[in-house]
Amino acid sequence: MKKKKIIILSVVVIAAAAVGAKFFMGQKESVPTGIPVTTTAIERQTLEETIKQKAILEGTESAEVVSNLNYEIIQLSVKEGDRVTKGQVLAVLDDSSIQDQIAQTKGEVQLLQYQQQETLKDRQTEYDNAVIEVQHKQEEYDKQKSLYDEGISSQTELDTAKQALEQAERTRDEIPTENGVAVLTASEKQTLANAQQRAQIQATTLEDCQIRSTINGTVTRVNTTVGRLANETEDNKPMFVIENLDQLQMKVMISENDIDRVQVGQKVEIAADILGKDVVEGVVDSISPTGEQKSSTSSERVVPVIIRVVGTNEKLIAGINAEATIQVQTVENTLTVPLETLTDLEDGSTVIYTVTEQNTIHIVPVSILLETDLYAAVEAEGLLEGTNVILNPDLSMTEGAAVTIQQG
Repeated sequence: MKKKKIIILSVVVIAAAAVGAKFFMGQKESVPTGIPVTTTAIERQTLEETIKQKAILEGTESAEVVSNLNYEIIQLSVKEGDRVTKGQVLAVLDDSSIQDQIAQTKGEVQLLQYQQQETLKDRQTEYDNAVIEVQHKQEEYDKQKSLYDEGISSQTELDTAKQALEQAERTRDEIPTENGVAVLTASEKQTLANAQQRAQIQATTLEDCQIRSTINGTVTRVNTTVGRLANETEDNKPMFVIENLDQLQMKVMISENDIDRVQVGQKVEIAADILGKDVVEGVVDSISPTGEQKSSTSSERVVPVIIRVVGTNEKLIAGINAEATIQVQTVENTLTVPLETLTDLEDGSTVIYTVTEQNTIHIVPVSILLETDLYAAVEAEGLLEGTNVILNPDLSMTEGAAVTIQQG
């Protein structure tokens, strides 16, 4: 917190009264004393405004490799620390059961295809015969119709011929065909499609028995062993964790009160216990467009910010805690005062209480350029380096009041 005091200026009259003391040799006036104060000198230095956040170092890209197959692991092809490429085999599962299923399904598909080919042949023959039968019945009907028109055939004989023709047409039309060619029914097609789909799923499952990396990177975690089932890992963790460690980053959570001071491209210093006194350079790489709740027990909102590590240090590794110091603003070679010297007045202005060469107070309004935890960079007309300024000024101090500087 900034150490400031709000003072409501009032008219205070500090009267210096003459103090009489009678001595044996006569009367002598004592030297007047002022308000005791502690001061510090205005310094010229460089100030940096920073924001510090801790987070875990991680790769810029990571992938968790899992499997839902209830098959035994018969081979692990990598260990932690190995570099892998996208598509590289990490582990092999026992695929004997799925191989048996594939063989069985393949036989079912082949049998269905053979049976349906035979069905189409028989159906085509049946249809061709039905077409011929319709032609015969049509001829018989036409003959009976002619005889009926001549009065030779009866109505009953004509109706019988008509019924026979209609029955032959129904028999022909019930045979599945398209443009005179025999086809499979929807049900027959679906039966074959189901078998083919089952075969495709099994083929995919067979491929999945080869557990592969989905990215280029380094194996940072192996949470399984040979002999275990692929879908039963330690503590339900992923089988493998792959990270791109060639580029490290930190994801820090910046308070909504500070996020307006953070910009993409700002320099960052990254420190970690593993580095000792060394630091590594970083940069603000991206700022999330949305905020989120800091935690379930806090109403504070934070904004995720990605800090990319641009410097190098062989000691720096992923998975460790690090502290990022974001360099928000720097003011070089500026006049500075401790925060304890600043006072905010009721009118909103900020002042410091300087001490003149005559040991009197001179109140100077200042503009604050930058604040850190301890100091503020200030500017004011006529303000000079080395000027004494009062620490923690008292409420009763007014312009022109006499002071006595005490040793701090």
